[in-house]
Amino acid sequence: MSATRGRLLVVDDDLVQRVLISKIGAKLGYESVVVPSYEAATDLLSREAFDIMALDLSLGERDGVELLRFVADRDLRAMSIVIISGCDDRVMKATRRVVAGLKLLLGGCLTKPLDLNRLRCAFDLPQRSPLAARSAETPPRITPDRIARGLADGEFFVEFQPKIALGTGKVVGAEALARWRTAEFGMVSPMVFIPIAEQTGLIREVTDCILSSAMSQGRKLIERNPGFTIAVNISGSLMSDLALPERIEAILRQANVPPSSLTVEITETTAMADVDRANDILVRLRLKKIGTAIDDFGTGYSSLAALARLPFSELKIDQSFIKGCEADDDMMKIVDASVALAKAFNMKVVAEGVESSQALEIIRRAGCDVAQGYYFAPSLRRSRAERWISDRNALTDQ
Repeated sequence: MSATRGRLLVVDDDLVQRVLISKIGAKLGYESVVVPSYEAATDLLSREAFDIMALDLSLGERDGVELLRFVADRDLRAMSIVIISGCDDRVMKATRRVVAGLKLLLGGCLTKPLDLNRLRCAFDLPQRSPLAARSAETPPRITPDRIARGLADGEFFVEFQPKIALGTGKVVGAEALARWRTAEFGMVSPMVFIPIAEQTGLIREVTDCILSSAMSQGRKLIERNPGFTIAVNISGSLMSDLALPERIEAILRQANVPPSSLTVEITETTAMADVDRANDILVRLRLKKIGTAIDDFGTGYSSLAALARLPFSELKIDQSFIKGCEADDDMMKIVDASVALAKAFNMKVVAEGVESSQALEIIRRAGCDVAQGYYFAPSLRRSRAERWISDRNALTDQ
């Protein structure tokens, strides 16, 4: 049979297994190449391109994780990788996380003895999502002057992602997400413009603009829905600015909304960079009745210290844990522990990145209070957000 599906590289130090895997690949239409070691694989990958690689984690003196690092270092991210191992379940789950951390394309993770049907399914090449393809594109070259002009010309705005109370199903708040639309670049990601603004001293102006936009545009949502809160991310570089609470208070007065309608979200690593200053700022925000949320909880190195030392009112479990807990018991344990810690500190628990009914049921059982994510709604412009929230809350009242 002539190859029609691309090239398959089989890396396995077991002769019988690599011959078996290569034969299955050949029957599915791949041009199969087999190698017995890390050294042979790296030599081949340095010279030739492959569409898919079947990799046994145990390769004698060198292991498969080293080869995964080599693949990442060479930026061979278009190649799908099928992991094969006789290791226990926890090692396999951890290997999945290694692949994800290296931003490689995982086609499957199979245990020995091999299930040949699962192997065939894994060899059906997964395709990168349009989102992943877009994220791989070269970002536009944004200058500080262009950001300043965008601020002056009113190009920055916000979209609102609804937050749902799990007990009632009602929309009880929204996260305001920064957006920037330009004539020459189209939509510019916050992942592009926020770091530039931080490095060049423009982050205060960008933050004030986004915060002002969020509260003025969200005023109707606050007025129509008692107890409604709007969450806004605050850059880490501002957490040493002792004038921040007063500036936020002035923006709230100008927008004519009560302080209790705002929650500022701060990442744990940011909060712990200068604990004394962060504590000063957070205490004054709480005294002004402004909510404070620890964002991306669990992704830094100081989660427990941040909870114990800083006066947060809300804990947001990072979406990587929410997405991972559907198929990973270890992730589920982290979610359970995070909820228990938050309750011990009398904090509200928000789960972000909820994208399926299964994830919703898991976080509901775990005891989360509020959820947000694509399962409910993406981020929405103000008029659409107002209609969506009104319709959703009307249904829950019936």
